[in-house]
Amino acid sequence: MVKIAVVKVGGQYNHLIMRTILDVGEEAELVPLGITLRELEERGFNGAVMGGGPQRIGSEREKLGNLEDIIKNAKFPVLALCVAHQLIAFAFGGKAGPARQPEFGEIEVFVDDEDDILKGMGPSFRTVQSHNDEITVLPEGFEALAHSEKCRYQVIRHRTRPLFGAQFHAETMQGEKDERLFQNFVKICREHAGK
Repeated sequence: MVKIAVVKVGGQYNHLIMRTILDVGEEAELVPLGITLRELEERGFNGAVMGGGPQRIGSEREKLGNLEDIIKNAKFPVLALCVAHQLIAFAFGGKAGPARQPEFGEIEVFVDDEDDILKGMGPSFRTVQSHNDEITVLPEGFEALAHSEKCRYQVIRHRTRPLFGAQFHAETMQGEKDERLFQNFVKICREHAGK
């Protein structure tokens, strides 16, 4: 059994992420935004999900606790959503800031590369979006896996590490394949823990 931390970044849907992980037979625990990577490692977590939050990436990075350190240095799989997805860009030398065209409400995401995190979700799916900011320059070492009409980097991954980011709000479970994203992430955590 794998144990996955759900970091309380500030969004209101953490319980739905927890339920999805529990429904597939794994262990999930809500942890505070201020938790450190060392604490996660000492407590034996095999993965971490960073849910969405109200913070703006350009002006409120200091309100994101230790997320940047976890994103940069965790050896276990990490799935970063919304503002944490944008934080990946900063952590690795890319850029994030105001979107040219913010997205709100239901959107269609087009899958460019199913990879492990998007397995079974292509060629496109509808989900919920609410963002004023986005990744504007993808960091070196990353690749884009999906886009929408207005956002080039809806889903990204690190080329050699199990680090994934999604701009859309999969944690609301209002999209047709949102739950599948978390199920895929749990499978990645299982496989990584078995190495």
